[in-house]
Amino acid sequence: MGSHSLEILDTFLAEAAAVLKRPQARARAEAILTRWATAWQGATRVLEHTRSNHGSCLRFNQRIGTVWSHAFAFHVVPKEGLCLRGPDTDRARKSHKLRSNKLDASGLDALFEAWSAHPEARPAGNAVELWLDETPDEVWEACLQEALEKLKV
Repeated sequence: MGSHSLEILDTFLAEAAAVLKRPQARARAEAILTRWATAWQGATRVLEHTRSNHGSCLRFNQRIGTVWSHAFAFHVVPKEGLCLRGPDTDRARKSHKLRSNKLDASGLDALFEAWSAHPEARPAGNAVELWLDETPDEVWEACLQEALEKLKV
C-alpha cells in the first residue's frame, strides 16, 4: 500500500477511534479497514478522505472506463459508529450527466445487488449500509470479494 494511502487510512482510523469507544470495536475496525484498503490498490483505484458536519468518510474511488467514480465509502458517524455505504448512490445521475463520456454503472449496479442480498444490509436510498457492530467478519470479507469481483479493473 502506498504511503499516501497509509496516511489517509491512519487519519480515518484516528477519527473512527474517537467514535468507537470499545477497544475491541476499534481493533476490529482497524483490521477490516486495513484489509479493504490493502486490497484496493492499483492504477485505477484510489482512497480519498473527506470530512463534513455529518462525519468522516474513507472513499474508495475507481476509474471505470475513462471516468473516475466514487464506488463506496466507510463513514464514521458521530454517536452512531462506523458503516459501509455504497455503491455510489449517484451512479444513475452520473451516468446521465456524463453523456459524452458515459459511466458504465453495470459493475456498481451488480455490486448493489450483491450487497443487498446480505441480511445485514440496510437500504439507504440507492445504496445500502452495513454497520460495523451488526455485520460479522465473514460478511465483511464476502462484501470485499464482491467489490473486487464486480468492479474488476
